Amino acid sequence: MAHIFSLAHEVSPSYVDGRKTENSTTFPDTPFFQGFNKPARFEADIQSLEVTGNIPKDINGTFFRIQPDHHFPPLFEEDIHFNGDGCVSAIKIANGQADFKQRYVHTDRYKHEAAARKALFGRYRNPYTDNEMVKGVIRTAANTNIIFWRGVLLATKEDGPPFAMDPVTLETLGRYDFDGQVKSPTFTAHPKIDPVTGEMVCFGYEAGGNGHDASCDVVVYTIDKNGIKTEETWYKAPFYGMIHDCGITENYLVLPLTPLKADLERIKKGGNHFAWDPDEDQWYGIVPRRGGKPEDIVWLRSKNGKFGLWS
Repeated sequence: MAHIFSLAHEVSPSYVDGRKTENSTTFPDTPFFQGFNKPARFEADIQSLEVTGNIPKDINGTFFRIQPDHHFPPLFEEDIHFNGDGCVSAIKIANGQADFKQRYVHTDRYKHEAAARKALFGRYRNPYTDNEMVKGVIRTAANTNIIFWRGVLLATKEDGPPFAMDPVTLETLGRYDFDGQVKSPTFTAHPKIDPVTGEMVCFGYEAGGNGHDASCDVVVYTIDKNGIKTEETWYKAPFYGMIHDCGITENYLVLPLTPLKADLERIKKGGNHFAWDPDEDQWYGIVPRRGGKPEDIVWLRSKNGKFGLWS
């Protein structure tokens, strides 16, 4: 054992000049990988969880959650928690018992890295920092939201398409494109379901090109309760910024465009995808839910929330 410990002290640092050394299996010693953010890195099934108190017998259902969880140490030391692989947990409650199941979302990204046994994708939303082995691979980690839609779970992240999962087994079924009806490279993590019609109202920003070229293209879709696309309209934003979420009314969709901006030249040089612009306004795009045309979008402006940075 003494020999093993001495070898551990002789290995090179995990990160040199901020980049992971080739054989390192140690995560960065930064707040993004400590405490609450420490990667769990496991898939498991646990039956009959211990509980405090009693679970009422008439509760019968499943609670799903999703979180970023790096499967491997990242390529860059200053990587962020939100760049981790999607990991879905399910707590099934029935007959006064609770069972636990956890699985990674087996995206294209996850599969390539699992085969290589190391991280291959670089900075958050920056394909120019990826290993050459995965150039052109869909790089979304599908780690932001999990929603139930027409018999499947959709694991979503706004930088790529959804991935479908079996709600019982949590097996990843593959990329979900609504039977070929949604072709944009990006898709919101937070689609909205109309409680009256059952329609899914959804969108993608940075939706032009390959989804990583800092385009101002925004596409809005409506999918009816039977899974048929009934609306698709493309709009232009006044600048490329993050549109993380949306709001719907009976007749309109509201798109909050924040001054977290992307710059293609910065991205190509290996920099961060987003940077906060303190001199830019907060914008709100208002579009009709039905029959919209590109020229119908109305942009409303508000003062920049200089100290309200979304994290």
